[in-house]
Amino acid sequence: MRLLASLLALTMTLDFAASQNAPPPPVEWLTGKQREAALAKQSTWLPLLDRSTLSIGRYRLRAGGKDGQSPHDQDEVYFVVAGKGQFTAAGETRDISKGDLVFVAAKATHRFHDVTEDLDLLVMFSSAVPITGGMVAAPPPTEQTPFPENSPRGATRIFYWFGPDSAGQVAMQYGRARWKQQYAQFLSKPSGQRWRCGENFWTTLDTNMPLVIGGTKVPIGLYYVAMQNDKQRGLELVLLDPQQIRKQRLDAYEVTKTTGGLIIPLKRSPAQPSAGRLSIELTVTKKERDRGALEISFGGNLLRADVVMHPHRK
Repeated sequence: MRLLASLLALTMTLDFAASQNAPPPPVEWLTGKQREAALAKQSTWLPLLDRSTLSIGRYRLRAGGKDGQSPHDQDEVYFVVAGKGQFTAAGETRDISKGDLVFVAAKATHRFHDVTEDLDLLVMFSSAVPITGGMVAAPPPTEQTPFPENSPRGATRIFYWFGPDSAGQVAMQYGRARWKQQYAQFLSKPSGQRWRCGENFWTTLDTNMPLVIGGTKVPIGLYYVAMQNDKQRGLELVLLDPQQIRKQRLDAYEVTKTTGGLIIPLKRSPAQPSAGRLSIELTVTKKERDRGALEISFGGNLLRADVVMHPHRK
């Protein structure tokens, strides 16, 4: 039994250590010499870079060769480094040669063929989930109509961990809206009107430990998140009771119909670099483990509130 317990503890320790691996370096280099040496060993496909946000590889087809690939579940871009041939996608066929660039949407059928000179292709895959459906997919309906929708979601979390038990956690999930210049007016000119804090479905904050965010006490629970720019107080985050939202069957598009909620003041400052998509991050202060920050980056703006956590320690 002691041996089994020791092995179990060791396994958990190794699993936890693996989950805490250092992030990949901010810059990676692959020199021309390294590339050519690697290409000599791989006749068709050579992975060059594999990150959570992007993957890149080299794909080669000899003259007269057959392209046996199937449709991919990611958007991709082909850049022709060298060679000549033909490419067919979505029922359209075109000649391709050195310098051409082709975008292919996820799941689209495509293939290279009639290769007259050896093709050397740089291939880039995106990890973004294609947006589909929603109300933009059709004209305004004349009656209540269901719309299927798919969009990428962002997530951020702080969790306490030591051995087999957690003392608490807080997590947020949100739609990663793309920055538009008209949003600058909401951030700079107080109107008192509420906005969605994210794209499509409600942004959520879920905590199983008491918090204090921006000086406001946030009890254990699940909240829908909105934003407002109050004429007296300025920019604020609003945490809404999901039960009330559900009773009214309000979509996040109808955030202007909501009232009440926990009000969290936000401090605004310039963001570097500018965020092309909405980014929300929960951070921990290194010297004070029960303190951190909620940081919202959007466009050239950083909205911030201090966070104090009250985990349950035995």
